Amino acid sequence: MELDTSFLAALSEAPSVATACGPVVNLVRGWLGQRARTDLCPDSHLLVTAPGKRVSDLRCLLVSHMDEIGGCVLGRRDDGSYDTRWWGCHAERYAAADLQAMDYLAEHAGEAFAVAADLVGDEDPPVPILRGDGIRPYRTVWTFREAARADGDWVEGKALDPRATVFAVFSAFLQLNDPAVGVLLVMAEECAVDMARKAVTMLHREARSLRLIVNADVPAAQNLCDADPAKPAIRVFKGRGMVDPWFGIRVADRLTRAGLAFHLTAARTGSQTPLFSPLAPTISVALPGEGVHTARARMSLTGVRRCIELLCALAELSGEDIAAA
Repeated sequence: MELDTSFLAALSEAPSVATACGPVVNLVRGWLGQRARTDLCPDSHLLVTAPGKRVSDLRCLLVSHMDEIGGCVLGRRDDGSYDTRWWGCHAERYAAADLQAMDYLAEHAGEAFAVAADLVGDEDPPVPILRGDGIRPYRTVWTFREAARADGDWVEGKALDPRATVFAVFSAFLQLNDPAVGVLLVMAEECAVDMARKAVTMLHREARSLRLIVNADVPAAQNLCDADPAKPAIRVFKGRGMVDPWFGIRVADRLTRAGLAFHLTAARTGSQTPLFSPLAPTISVALPGEGVHTARARMSLTGVRRCIELLCALAELSGEDIAAA
């Protein structure tokens, strides 16, 4: 399977924070072109279906989130810097890295501009403040600025959590070429998972034919039991919760007999998958990464390729009695 690593790199480099996801939304729309229909719900999600199809036609939905870690700007300080709210990692990582910012309503990566973070105060951990031209209180967001690079079987760059699985779900969507399979990209998973409830409400109202939801994400390798960067996983336990384990284990047995390269596992942390599981039988797919939630993560392209194969196999099973022995 030939991977479009230039699109993966572009996904990695594009800034999209919280629900300020215009750059990724427009990058995806430009890449898909006439190959798909895209419906945007601001502050929640992008729904992608085959041309001429709607959510009511879907049998299987592949889900990933598109936002990355970072922060938003609050009020202006007396010295001309800005207070911030941030999430995803310790403030020291932001202060030591190249950063970029953009207006909340920005549509393209080219609208981003350079900013810098300093640490202030006596708090533990310390608080980051932001400096730079073009910052506007309460409507500027910021994140890392890093160029992506593929080298052999590895790809490096910022925001590969979650963009590697964004890439995987769209690659599977196009490879399947099945009008009953769609993609849902949700926003703000890193900082405000409740924003996805708009998508859940829409699906509950309209997606009456759904037989399978697959939520794919990139956990840090240390948060996934028996993690292997070259092999995706199906997570049936997450933190103190679970994701349809009876169903997931039976599906995993079928995929193992079919020779798919993956493993069954548990995660040490939770996710937004439980929001979707009441809608249809749900599978949680994990593709582990190294250096997740840092300025430069690292992931296996073999793992990405196998993740695409796993997503395709799951979608194809959704046309059958998927949990049959």
